[in-house]
Amino acid sequence: MASLVQQIKNDIKNWWLFTLIGILLLIAGFYTISNPLTSYLGLAIFFGVLIFVNGIMELSFAIGNRKHLHRWGWTLAAGMLDVILGFVLLLYPGLSMSVLPFIVGFYILLLGASLSSYAFQLNSLSIKGWGWVLAGGILTVIFGLSMIFNPIIGIATIVGWTAFAFIIAGIVNIIFSIQLKKVKDHTTP
Repeated sequence: MASLVQQIKNDIKNWWLFTLIGILLLIAGFYTISNPLTSYLGLAIFFGVLIFVNGIMELSFAIGNRKHLHRWGWTLAAGMLDVILGFVLLLYPGLSMSVLPFIVGFYILLLGASLSSYAFQLNSLSIKGWGWVLAGGILTVIFGLSMIFNPIIGIATIVGWTAFAFIIAGIVNIIFSIQLKKVKDHTTP
């Protein structure tokens, strides 16, 4: 068992993709806060690009690590959903503003579920700090659910909630990448 865990740790690839995802999410969060009116009007296109790129990066990570990550299929599925959702948002930028809180809430919910899944992957590799990733994932899920179940409040506060959720998810993705990098550096011959 120890040799299997050691092999997995040695073969971690593309850990840096989560740093890029985190940086993109942080940029998205701070942009959303600084430009609330423009952000709300342009969210369909902005979310489409962000979600699509996030999906491509998740797919790349999942495929690159499929032989070594337990439950890699969840990462692959999340990446596929992100690519599809991002493409649909880019294809139909005139999406009704009244539907936007549901789309954003659902996306944030999926993002939180992905982060929670990553936490359990870290835990299965006995990597410290996985609890922070799980806490960030759970908090992100709560933000997503609040937008889905309170769409009127979601419309009024979509900019703030979205920015906050992106910032949390960005920080958690960066923490996840740092943990993966530490494992890789610690075990690389």
